[in-house]
Amino acid sequence: MKSGAEASLGPVCLTLDVEPDYGRATTTRILDRISPFLDWLSANRIPMTAFVTGQLIAQHHPIVDQLVAAGVSVELHGHDHRAEGFGTLRDSHADEINRGTEAYVKRFGRVPSGYRAPAGVISAADLQLLASLGYRYDSSVFPVRRKGCYDFSHFPRHPFRWMEPDLPEFPVGLLAPRIPAGLSFINLLGPTLAAVLIRRAVKRIWVPYVVDGHFHNLFPDSTALATLPAGLRGLYVLGQWSGGFKGFRSLVDRLREAGVTLAGIHEIASQNTAMLPGVSLAAFESRAAP
Repeated sequence: MKSGAEASLGPVCLTLDVEPDYGRATTTRILDRISPFLDWLSANRIPMTAFVTGQLIAQHHPIVDQLVAAGVSVELHGHDHRAEGFGTLRDSHADEINRGTEAYVKRFGRVPSGYRAPAGVISAADLQLLASLGYRYDSSVFPVRRKGCYDFSHFPRHPFRWMEPDLPEFPVGLLAPRIPAGLSFINLLGPTLAAVLIRRAVKRIWVPYVVDGHFHNLFPDSTALATLPAGLRGLYVLGQWSGGFKGFRSLVDRLREAGVTLAGIHEIASQNTAMLPGVSLAAFESRAAP
């Protein structure tokens, strides 16, 4: 790792969404194959946040204990993770949040620190509910427009604070103006170019930069892939050629060599977030519609 000014670049927050599906294929088979990834995280002391569905937690799936044993911060990713038909930014997803929170509290004895909505679909009512339940941050916002789902392209591209519920938001970073820092895109770009784009982003301003991914971005499953729509299947297959677990390891190595700091979102959210720029829920409701 380099010294001097370059050593303070970042922080970059690595996150994974842990769900009962592979892309859109309903299967948890991939969760039985991730031991090499968790061993690598633990051996290299890499901070990681996993947003896990309440369904997996309630089912006592082994992945939860495995993540904890590897030192991963486990937070909540809704309950059922219905990627299709989840609703819109105008809807309350109280049942999804409450059921997930209940499962988490039963397992861990406390309310989660962080939340990420399935498909990134979060409403003003959801944010108010999270704050009232005692959540310390949300990380649902993708600051782009996703047709038919949301339009967060006018919102800050770095952490901010929802003012009325007083809840910090850690949006997913951007590789380019319309490209989120998701592992699907990082896989296509390759670790070298992705590391350059991330380093450039964190060099401009020292704020947390969130990277999002899934286990299907790291490990292939030919049986599950065969059931996906052709376009989605092609995206994941191409991504495995230049990315996957090997590409992710290379990305982390390149970021560290460039002096980029890695940190967990929970570490930053536990600090003073009062200085984050504020965004009102009125602005949310008037500007975030797809």
